[in-house]
Amino acid sequence: MCNYSLPFEVEAKRVNLASIDRKLTLIRRAQDEQQRKLITMEFKLNYVLSKMIHLTHVKPNKEELSLSLEQWQSNSNKLEQQINKLQLSLERRDEHDKKLEELLASSQLSPQLEDGSNAKLEMPMKQISNESKLLDHEYMHPAKAGCFELNVEQRIDGVYKFLEPELNELQRDFNERYCAFATDGVAWTVIQRRSSNNNNWENFNRGWDEYRTGFGNLSKDFWFGNEFIHKIAYRDDYILRIELEDHNGLNAWAEYGLFRLDSESFNYQLVIGELNENSTTPDALTYHNRMDFRVTVDDEACAGWWLDDRCLESKSNLNGQRIIWNNWHNEYSLNASRMLIRPLNISPADITDDSYDEDSS
Repeated sequence: MCNYSLPFEVEAKRVNLASIDRKLTLIRRAQDEQQRKLITMEFKLNYVLSKMIHLTHVKPNKEELSLSLEQWQSNSNKLEQQINKLQLSLERRDEHDKKLEELLASSQLSPQLEDGSNAKLEMPMKQISNESKLLDHEYMHPAKAGCFELNVEQRIDGVYKFLEPELNELQRDFNERYCAFATDGVAWTVIQRRSSNNNNWENFNRGWDEYRTGFGNLSKDFWFGNEFIHKIAYRDDYILRIELEDHNGLNAWAEYGLFRLDSESFNYQLVIGELNENSTTPDALTYHNRMDFRVTVDDEACAGWWLDDRCLESKSNLNGQRIIWNNWHNEYSLNASRMLIRPLNISPADITDDSYDEDSS
């Protein structure tokens, strides 16, 4: 005897199919956008080549001509590399798109049972889920520099890969980041995530080198790495957002108008600005402003945070033995935390598709 699915299970699967269909629409939009960028880059490359041909037929100073040709050659090589990356990204997206469409079609064409359920729905749904997870966690954007350049209309959180890989000694990629559309506007780069969920659990009692290079899985609990964070946030002004969750599921957040991390030579000293007055939790980080990052493996309460010389007092420590953010409804230990950063002076209107300026040469 067949084991028929309950009606509400069938409805849940139909909702999942609708969700996959929406994802396909978003993927097609992303493909259209990248195709437009590819055409623009090809046009610019042709323009550069025409300029080079023109320069070979004029008779300026030989040194000036040689310098100009070198500059144009360098720019054309960069454009060609970006075009190749975009083409590869489009090919990969097209493959995933076709797979999802085939699986979706097979689910819709499967024979129905008497109760309206789908006899072959279960297996394709698992395959679709696996494909969608792959797309959720490996978005390729070789022509973009970071989370803040993502399309604000799509608003899909996940692990994104930008530019070319820049690997550290532990083979962690500086240009692979978890991007989150936590608020209105451009996406944030998540630099810390921690929870008490057993499936995501990560040991934060680590040594100096591990905090420097980063640890954990970007799709679960992790520390992005002090050297990576310094590289992102030291030159430009960034905002810091702290998101917290207590053991009852209550959420709160705090934002600081400036966030910087000094270099390793200065012990990754913390620099933060004023607390956003709209924050929903009291300030617990200003106390640590201008303090050095410290790691004490023998004392988990003092590990992996910005602390004073003696490590005797702290108002917060999201990486310690417990997740601590003092003064939030008098709860000492929390269930989950997340730290996010994004540029201070940028908006969706500031993001441009142009990656080459002909006057820059």
